[in-house]
Amino acid sequence: MKQDDFLKQVTSKLDALAQHHKDKPVVMNQVIEKIQDRAASRYGLWKMSGFALAAAITGFVVFPNSIDIAEKPQNQVVVTPKLSPQMVEDLEMLMVLGEDKVPHGS
Repeated sequence: MKQDDFLKQVTSKLDALAQHHKDKPVVMNQVIEKIQDRAASRYGLWKMSGFALAAAITGFVVFPNSIDIAEKPQNQVVVTPKLSPQMVEDLEMLMVLGEDKVPHGS
């Protein structure tokens, strides 16, 4: 039996036992009470404060720079280079080179 199959069997067995446990509400209440009794760490507050400060700085620096009001319209030209016939043939040969079966004529 593989390790994954064994883990799935054990997990499904434990899930079935947990679903039909007679003291399920009592156990869940005890777990919730233990979780709520823990003191909150201040580290989370520092992380959120740092994130808020970074967001505020980003808002002041990036947002005004992203709004650039242009007085005259800017024209953009896209240039596509044309391939010579020799380059087109070379590219076709490279495309065919990687194929396992050759369904082509020559």
